[in-house]
Amino acid sequence: MAPDPSIEKNKPKSFEALTPELSSWILDFTTSSGFTRTTPVQAMAIPLLMGNKDLVVEAVTGSGKTLSFLIPMVERILRAEEPNKKGYVRGVVVAPTKELTSQIWEVLRGLVGFHAPSRGFLRKVEGMGDGVEDDEDEVMGDGEEQEEVLPGPYVIPQLLVGGRTKLPEDLATFSKLNPNILIGTPKRMVEVLSSSKVQLKRHWFDLLVLDEADRLLDPNFQPDLQRILELVPKERRTGLFSASVSEAVDELVRVGMRYPFKISAKVRSKSGALDKRTPESLKLYHLVTKPTHKLPMLKGILEEKQAEKSIVYVSTRAGVDYWNHVLPSLLGVSVFPVHGDHKHAIREKNLQRFRDCVTPAILLTTDVLARGIDIPDIDLVVQLDPPSQPKDFIHRCGRSGRAGKRGAAITFLHQGSEEDYIKYLDMQGTKLDPYPSPPTISDEEASATTSQIHSTLHSKHELHDRSQKAFVSWVQAYNKTLPADIFSVRKISWAELGKSWGLLRWPKMPELKKHCPEAVSDRTWSLDLPSDFHLDSIPYADKVREEKRLTDNAARARGEKVELPAKFAGKLAEARKRKERAWSAQKGAKAVREGRRERKEVRRVADKKGKMTDQQRVEARELEALIGKVRERNAREREGEEAEGVFEGFED
Repeated sequence: MAPDPSIEKNKPKSFEALTPELSSWILDFTTSSGFTRTTPVQAMAIPLLMGNKDLVVEAVTGSGKTLSFLIPMVERILRAEEPNKKGYVRGVVVAPTKELTSQIWEVLRGLVGFHAPSRGFLRKVEGMGDGVEDDEDEVMGDGEEQEEVLPGPYVIPQLLVGGRTKLPEDLATFSKLNPNILIGTPKRMVEVLSSSKVQLKRHWFDLLVLDEADRLLDPNFQPDLQRILELVPKERRTGLFSASVSEAVDELVRVGMRYPFKISAKVRSKSGALDKRTPESLKLYHLVTKPTHKLPMLKGILEEKQAEKSIVYVSTRAGVDYWNHVLPSLLGVSVFPVHGDHKHAIREKNLQRFRDCVTPAILLTTDVLARGIDIPDIDLVVQLDPPSQPKDFIHRCGRSGRAGKRGAAITFLHQGSEEDYIKYLDMQGTKLDPYPSPPTISDEEASATTSQIHSTLHSKHELHDRSQKAFVSWVQAYNKTLPADIFSVRKISWAELGKSWGLLRWPKMPELKKHCPEAVSDRTWSLDLPSDFHLDSIPYADKVREEKRLTDNAARARGEKVELPAKFAGKLAEARKRKERAWSAQKGAKAVREGRRERKEVRRVADKKGKMTDQQRVEARELEALIGKVRERNAREREGEEAEGVFEGFED
């Protein structure tokens, strides 16, 4: 594919450091992707990474960080004088999520598609597990004839994601493909790099890239990341990329990098200061409303904006599973759920269905899709629940307004103390504006929304179970993961909250017992249910579960004890054991404390006697003798009282 002469004059300056051939086909790729020039991040990062510099890049979302580390990685491989050597790796890219890792690999595959030798080599080894598809004709060629394999060097990437393939399959693919760039998630990357088949030699290994580096340093990833740093050679170049560089990343800079060069690309705000952490094309709004008004207001906004594709974030996986069944009929759009408990194949399928959907659609997800995911033309990002970490707020919002396109992000907050969250973000450099002209929602419309959710839950008992689990998980996340000074369960309007979730029963949970005793004594309190409603009238769609439910209800009606399912019975037994162990531990600790007190008292008395004079010792003995006589007299008096009170029978 020849470069378009009309844009040759816009050739990025950062490409001048590349070889003419590489510059040409990279320009072809960026042109086909809709870019005519590099971003400021790429213009600074590419020359530094090619010049043996360790690099930390902090840049707003959608600013082109992926290409800024892929281009120099590819350039260094193609400049190598020696051909690829079996089992030797030149570069490693680590990202926190499967979706982001797959996206980086797709970008690199598209980039490599414009390099004829690498393209021909990948076509030759097609079908060996590298994932290069025949239907990529627009990138790889028409595929009608076998392409000639030109002399190397070649760029050969391999994707390493758990759940997509098994470890033996990845190792077999590594042996057949002989990749020189590995792109993967931390756990699978550790497993592959630990294999004897993979060689990381000092004079061959070139670049380690950590994308979304601050997320990789979370406790869940830190052991795997530490192991990766131990496996790769110390004589390397390291690149850290993220939209938010935290103190944890600064610590990693001191541990794993040598005199790193830091690039911080920020956006100039309206005040003229370079302090904005999101693109200028992305507008951030907040809406403070009652819990029951939240969903009808969201419906009005979607209709007003005519949003084709939106992303809705909630706080928990159980919440995704619940709202996935409620929102389609409520909002009149298609809903595609994605969360971390879904298998990799399901996550990929739903994500692709959302991308391909031609009608208004919502991607319903948790923070698993908060970072790095690039989905074209996201009109709106909605945060029904705020994120647990402030840095995740920026990443969530950054799924819209990417690459200079217009976008909007709306954060819903409940009336009361949650309004302080706006000031909290403002202090950290993220300013939210009030949403202009929000829809007006009446209490009647809110009540109709609650009734509509009730109707959905009436269809099958499984949805009621999901609502209970989702509500409990939401309250726990609200109570334990959010700033307590702003998000306090003590200030929650429980009546409003229960109706906004469409609950048919209040679940049994300690938070209600402590903060809303009315919902404990009456489990339908303030849920706006019809007077003739009975939860037992809603059947399970699963015939086996429904039969078991009817059998248990009949047994309870006869006053019989119903046995819990094995999994619940096991949990209760384990809880009892924990309680017993805790009681035993408390009893043992009490005995230890008493023994300690006795020994301390003995030492105190001994020390006191050791400091006495002879006269004081005599007086002390006299006092002890007097105390002994008093105790004996008291004992005799008690015995006499007890004898007088003994019943000896009636006299004749």
